[in-house]
Amino acid sequence: MTRPSGKPVGRPTKYSEELADRICEAMVNGQDLMTVCNSSGFPDRTTVYRWAWSNPDFATRLEQSREALADHAAYEIGQIATNCTPETAAADRVRLTALQWRASKLSPRKYSDRRVNEIVGANGGPLAIQEKPATVDLSVLTPEERADFKRILLRLKEQRA
Repeated sequence: MTRPSGKPVGRPTKYSEELADRICEAMVNGQDLMTVCNSSGFPDRTTVYRWAWSNPDFATRLEQSREALADHAAYEIGQIATNCTPETAAADRVRLTALQWRASKLSPRKYSDRRVNEIVGANGGPLAIQEKPATVDLSVLTPEERADFKRILLRLKEQRA
């Protein structure tokens, strides 16, 4: 939005590709968005969401970073399982459950137990549905059935008129 003088209204954005890279890189390295945004030198979470809403490229990068965060959780699961001992088994089980849940929510297509089957059109787009007119083979009907069919059609025609 601009004023009649041509000057923009509101504070100028602090968005930059460098800052977007830093946010996404921190997420790829295992920090969730809340942790990143609570760190010094990063914008507030609300600001990051606003940037994502107004910048489709950044939104895509943020979503890819979330999926990488799920990969990081899966990596941690492997590390915990490898290093588990009888003494740490109970605590490790809690951590494993939490990380499994987290990975399934961050990247459900990849890590969820529930599989979702999607039917999509060409190139992942929407399905194109083509309606064909209904056809009826009247030759298979008896003369009485054809007469009934004709009466039904005439009633429908009268109701529409």
